[in-house]
Amino acid sequence: MRVLILGASGMLGFDLARVFSGRELLLSDLKIEGKNSATADITDLISLRKLFKDFKPEAVVNASAYTDVDACETNPELAYAVNADGAGNIAFCANELPNCKLVHVSTDYVFDGLDGKPHSESDTVNPLGIYGKSKLEGEKKVRALAKNSVVARTALLYGRQKINFVKKILERAEKKLPITVPDDMIGSPTYSLELARIIERLIDRGEPGIYHTVNKGWCSRFDWAKKICALAGLQASIAPIKSATLISAAPRPLFSALLNKKLEATIGDTMKPWEEALAEFISKDLNYNARP
Repeated sequence: MRVLILGASGMLGFDLARVFSGRELLLSDLKIEGKNSATADITDLISLRKLFKDFKPEAVVNASAYTDVDACETNPELAYAVNADGAGNIAFCANELPNCKLVHVSTDYVFDGLDGKPHSESDTVNPLGIYGKSKLEGEKKVRALAKNSVVARTALLYGRQKINFVKKILERAEKKLPITVPDDMIGSPTYSLELARIIERLIDRGEPGIYHTVNKGWCSRFDWAKKICALAGLQASIAPIKSATLISAAPRPLFSALLNKKLEATIGDTMKPWEEALAEFISKDLNYNARP
């Protein structure tokens, strides 16, 4: 199998390479090609078509995106160019190749989070900001242009590569700095290695359509921060605040937890509860002595 990973230098791209590299030991004919924004411009359809023509992927994972939520508000043209048009270009190229499967990674920010309950794949979407709106347009283009495509919505990603919420909390706890986080923003923290594992299964067995792909359950940012420090064995001063007190350019959904209903109904949901995935990350990737 020839697998093309777009966004390979990002957090998820790094873990996709980990997952597929391990698989390479079992499949001698597996070939992996990783591209980032410096080596593959997804907004340039001509160069992208050449990449697809030369490599001839049988599976493509689009893990590339413009994810700076606040910056999207002040630079909507770039947000739509990458998250919507870029996704459409990838879908167009994938659809030109026979039997090429595309997994496009999307976000919980396609929901407004106003009803205070976790969302399934069939719930009505209503993004609040430019980031969510551009990602929703990307979903639509992928589904319209690539018949053999999977949209994998995820949320609150953290992993070994790049700076993320978990690493920031641990850094402040280690420096004994005060930590303030909202207790009214609810979501489903997701370990990027867990997401990479489920994307591999979606390539193998997933039918076309939209899937939610998060670690099971949900929590507030405040409870997440407390769990991070507890698992790492760090004492920390963590205080709850309200999201309304934060200064940010972009509106964010308050309750954007996701339910993996389609995974359960099709390939079987093997994503761990968020607490177990977090413990694995802290102990194995960050080498803390994780606690129950």
